Amino acid sequence: MTEGRLTAPEPLMDLVVPIHGHLELNRLFFHYLAKNTHHSFRLIVVDNFSQDQSAAFFEEQQKAGHHILVIRNPGNQCYPVSINQGAMAGSAPIIGLLNNDIIVAPGWDKPLVRSLMEDRVPVVSPAGLEHFPDKKLEDVLYYRWRYVNRRIWDRNQRENLEKKISIMYGDFNDISSKIQKKYEDISFQGIMGHCHLISRTVFEQLGGLDPRIQSADWDLYLQIEKLKREGRFDQSPMILGSSFVHHFIRATDASSKRLPVVCSHPPHLKLEEKWSRSDIIDLWPFKDQVPGSKRSLSQKTKKRILKMKTWLYSWKSDLKEIISM
Repeated sequence: MTEGRLTAPEPLMDLVVPIHGHLELNRLFFHYLAKNTHHSFRLIVVDNFSQDQSAAFFEEQQKAGHHILVIRNPGNQCYPVSINQGAMAGSAPIIGLLNNDIIVAPGWDKPLVRSLMEDRVPVVSPAGLEHFPDKKLEDVLYYRWRYVNRRIWDRNQRENLEKKISIMYGDFNDISSKIQKKYEDISFQGIMGHCHLISRTVFEQLGGLDPRIQSADWDLYLQIEKLKREGRFDQSPMILGSSFVHHFIRATDASSKRLPVVCSHPPHLKLEEKWSRSDIIDLWPFKDQVPGSKRSLSQKTKKRILKMKTWLYSWKSDLKEIISM
């Protein structure tokens, strides 16, 4: 396995990550990305006027021999504009759209690349806490993480992040590898907004992300799924159980120092303002999670019970036992 260093004149993947501060989160993100990525990649960091040393940190990694391009912007650009900017700066045949509040499992990219190149899936995502291959465990893991993530386990920011991962998983690399092995034959329609790969050909065919839509990943999913039904794509965007990525979930939204977004394009639109309600209902892959839908009484009761169990004891359980359920 490589350690994220350039292994060919041109890497296979351009992994684009927009950042706006959160130095310790960026350190943790890069540590796992460099250690656990199999294929050659160029990391394209779009720094949106970070007020800390985040951009300098990635520039230091570049000097240390990692294949990194750091783009420093004079203001805080929105997500879709940042992704488009980073993607245009690269030339690799595969583009990764990544958030910096994730840590990747060993070999996370191997099945995703294989699915893109051999199975011709237009967009592929790893499984994670929001969408897990085993739906019975999805809520258990999600609420376990919500309990762990909301608490401060150490006053040192870096130690606090690592402590959360340790409490959640124990040995993250070991547990995530077991997850990937157990669910390697399971895939399902959908997209993970915090991490997915797309071929450059498809990305350019679509004209990149729509800069008006902040939830641009779901807009991307809806576009491709609609085109697939019109016969322009053979397959839907897929989530693979053979790849796992942990998402901190809104970790980068908590900073009080976040600067306002500066954009030169038309005003941002909600997904519901671009797409009709009927299209969203028809195309959405998770029918129990369609935006704007109300939960039934039984669904609300199930959530309350899971939250209570998590608060009482399940966050302390050995995750190996939970995964083996």
